[in-house]
Amino acid sequence: MGPKNNLTDANMAKPELNSEKRSIGKYFSQFSRIGALLLLCIGISLLNQNFIKVSNLINVLRQAAPQIIISFGMTIVFLTGGIDLSIGSVVTLTSIISGYFLTQTALPWWCAILGAVLMGAFSGFITGQLISFVKLPPAVASYGMLWVGKGIAFAIMGASPFFSFADEFRFLGRGYFLKIPMPIWIVLAIALMLGWFLKYTTLGRCFFAIGANPRAARASGIKVSKTLVSAYMMSGMLAAIGGVILAARLNAVDQDLGASFLLPAIASPVMGGTSMAGGQGGVAGTIIGSLIMIVVTNGMNLLGISSLWQQLVTGVVVVLSVWLDVVMRKRN
Repeated sequence: MGPKNNLTDANMAKPELNSEKRSIGKYFSQFSRIGALLLLCIGISLLNQNFIKVSNLINVLRQAAPQIIISFGMTIVFLTGGIDLSIGSVVTLTSIISGYFLTQTALPWWCAILGAVLMGAFSGFITGQLISFVKLPPAVASYGMLWVGKGIAFAIMGASPFFSFADEFRFLGRGYFLKIPMPIWIVLAIALMLGWFLKYTTLGRCFFAIGANPRAARASGIKVSKTLVSAYMMSGMLAAIGGVILAARLNAVDQDLGASFLLPAIASPVMGGTSMAGGQGGVAGTIIGSLIMIVVTNGMNLLGISSLWQQLVTGVVVVLSVWLDVVMRKRN
């Protein structure tokens, strides 16, 4: 009886040890990403001391704000095991919607924000319906919506961009509160709310459950189809908020405004530890991943590197991020 009891105790201890190892590995992974960001900042500052100027660092954070918010939306979709390739066109479409309200109507400036967010939610709703009920693969459904969004944006704006917006609207992108740019405050507010939502609400936990095991989630009573629609609606709304901040900062919108955000929106969550297979990730990692992308871009600008090489570097970063995600999932 003695040896059997010892063997049983050893078997019971194995899951606990594995759980502790996974927890240690998770924290080590997060700290390694923070370390990589710090080393990157140090390396760029050694090559160009203008990088560490307070004005440049504030500018980096302000530039990162729309990308971080847009990447939050992709993070939610990744948690469910999907992907939203329409996110760039949603940024464009919703920013054009806001520009239309601001320049072509006599409605209050806040109607532009409301209209943009509602359009983002509606776009996500359609994408979610195509995935959940029509049963299209997420990549196919969202890629189709990418072109639909572009077509609607062109129909609304035509060949002439919208510009010269109301000062109240521009305050969201260029204003300051307590000497800190408003976009940074908006990012902090959304990050706190979204982090709480994913950790403490039923819907937030359902995103993780569906991404980890859709069949088990359905068997446990989770309404998978409705939950997926909610995820894509949130992605569209966050893309709209990012588009609004971008339009407010630039004081203009055009048909290519959101095109450059798709690849960073994919790379940032993955670099921050969110798995494209679903069930793993979070808000904090996405912020770190987005900052790494923005710091790399800003550093290349300060070093005078051509925009063509910058695109190459972005593509390489995306490929390496996805490859590392695949490697880590195989190891786990």
